Parts: sequence; structure tokens; C-alpha cells
Amino acid sequence: MPHVVLNGPVGIDDIFNKLKAVLIRNESGVLKTDNMYMSRDKTSIIIESLSIEGGVKRSFFAMIGRRDDGVVVRIYQGSEIEKTTGVKSILSEIAKQLLAAFPQLTIGETNLSAYLK
Repeated sequence: MPHVVLNGPVGIDDIFNKLKAVLIRNESGVLKTDNMYMSRDKTSIIIESLSIEGGVKRSFFAMIGRRDDGVVVRIYQGSEIEKTTGVKSILSEIAKQLLAAFPQLTIGETNLSAYLK
């Protein structure tokens, strides 16, 4: 499952307040995030996400979840979605935003290294 662990202290509510929508349009398609929802206990954020590649639309939920050592950006467990380049790119764009907004975070375990450059 594609994911990026970001190590360091950060509050989910702080992330919720700073995270911006992703919108990338290029010759290969469209990557977009829209509405976000934070859990009542402030341990996770669900993000409506859309990848259009080669004319094929893929809607899914990205998730930012709290961990003891930081947060993880991944596909929400309830989303059955093909792990395409666009889907992986959306997750990495979210992670890059968090790294830029919260300089105390560092990249931990990930299988998306190629997308984080």
C-alpha cells in the first residue's frame, strides 16, 4: 500500500488548518484534492481525492493518520483503488505540503521515495 511516514511532533488539527487543496493539470491528466474531514478525536483527516489519467477517473480518500512517531499519509483503508502513478502522486503531494508547512517533520518509512523529489 503506498504510504509516507513523516516523523516529528505535529497536531492533526494544525495539519487540518494548514493543508491546502492539490490541483495539478498536465498533459497526462488531472490530480485534485477537495474537501477534508477531521475525526472528532483529532487522530485522522480524510481527504476527497481525484486522479484522472488517460481519461480514466479514479476517486478515493487519502488519509493522514496520527502515529506515536508522527503521521502517515496513505490511502484510506476503505478505498478500493488501483495504485496508479496519479494516486501515488496525490499522496506524495500531500506529504510534500506537510514537509513544507512543518519543518520539524522528516521523511520516515515510505514506498513513494521516487515521488517525493
